[in-house]
Amino acid sequence: MIYDVIVIGGGPCGLATGLALQEQGLNYVILEKGGIVNSIVNCPLNIRFYSTSDRLEIGGMPFLSKEERPTRQELMKYYQSVVSRQSLEIKCFHNVAKIIKEPEHFTLQTINQHGNSIHYQAKMLVIATGIFDHPRQLNIEGEELPKVIHYYQEGHHYYGQRVMVVGGKNSAIEAAIDLYRNGAKVTLVHRGESAYHGIKPTLLMDIRNFIEKGKIEFLPQSNVLRIAEDSVLLATAKGTVSVENDFVFQLIGYQPDSILLKNIGIEMDESTLVPMFDKDTYETNIENIFLAGVVTGGTTNKVYIEDGRFHGAKIAEVIKKRFRRMNIGENQRLKKES
Repeated sequence: MIYDVIVIGGGPCGLATGLALQEQGLNYVILEKGGIVNSIVNCPLNIRFYSTSDRLEIGGMPFLSKEERPTRQELMKYYQSVVSRQSLEIKCFHNVAKIIKEPEHFTLQTINQHGNSIHYQAKMLVIATGIFDHPRQLNIEGEELPKVIHYYQEGHHYYGQRVMVVGGKNSAIEAAIDLYRNGAKVTLVHRGESAYHGIKPTLLMDIRNFIEKGKIEFLPQSNVLRIAEDSVLLATAKGTVSVENDFVFQLIGYQPDSILLKNIGIEMDESTLVPMFDKDTYETNIENIFLAGVVTGGTTNKVYIEDGRFHGAKIAEVIKKRFRRMNIGENQRLKKES
């Protein structure tokens, strides 16, 4: 069986793309390497999203949460209901290991949860893999140690531990606050001068209070040089210092799966990892391969679910028109031959 379209990625934007393809009457399947909306599953357990529920809706299905901003659990339940009610065609725990471009279609080699290799074929692809599965690296000694963690879920496990949080964006600030409230001894390391700029207003008062009262040690204008089993070596504004440490939360952002994209010939801006694609159609420099969702923003943090959820509708329109032209051309060819 050759599908019209395969969507790689079962996050909110991938699901929205599947809904749009379904509405256009196209034969499709979504391949997801984990469970549906896996990036949301890996969010902090008690997170309340900054986006309002209406800005996270897909497929025109209303999303009602108890408060204006939904919790992680509410959002997961919402997307589960969308998949169930709309009977989306999705294969979970199918990791796309390789994409082969054939003359008339694409062949995808996937590995399922049992380690079995399964092949799928489609005439067109939509890559909606997001960025959350690929944490950015510092490329320093000790980064591979088990004590280095790239995702934060909850703080109870780290009660009484010497914990360092590296980063200055919302995820890092939120983790530092929660770790302190769960009894960890927290050091916040940021390469910038302040931890107060560009973060959610809901976090600003707490982080300012904790830093100014010395409850969280803040080391601005600092970079991690080396991570050891019981310490971290830093370059700070006051010189090189060694900080005793049990765990490091390296929360410096995420990036697209550049290996997957480059292996099939998609060009990228090396500084931002923004893939090359047409801003009107979302088609990449490789014909019949499209991008949807957060992956289109690279490491710029300029594309979120709120924006990416609309990409699929445009892509589905473009693909539907292309199939229509292809069918017309094929019918004309057959008439000439007869």
